[in-house]
Amino acid sequence: MKNPELVREAGAGRVSRTVLALQLETEIRTGMDINPGRRADRFVERWQKLDRTGQEQYQAGDMSGYKSTRSAMSEMAKSLERDPQLESLLANRKHELGINVDSGRRLGAELAFSHGIGKGRGIGI
Repeated sequence: MKNPELVREAGAGRVSRTVLALQLETEIRTGMDINPGRRADRFVERWQKLDRTGQEQYQAGDMSGYKSTRSAMSEMAKSLERDPQLESLLANRKHELGINVDSGRRLGAELAFSHGIGKGRGIGI
């Protein structure tokens, strides 16, 4: 467990905070979180972490890791097509997601395009 204080509390028989922490972890892990604001926060945090990781991998010359990270970001962007509520919440947080210009695209497509992980317009031409 990441919080030693919770371990001590649980060992002393005070398990209420530990149970709440485990329930939250289960919600996060299974994607069953019903709090839209918290889901948006987690999306932004994960996106920013992947973006930093990808930049570090590219600078270090780890192209395999870089491609894997970009693939994960691409999947996140695509996931917004299946979650209009989350996409709507994130629309006001574009700057946090690295989008500085509004092109009129849907957020998922804009994320993919602005980070160079989408197909773009020129495919097949």
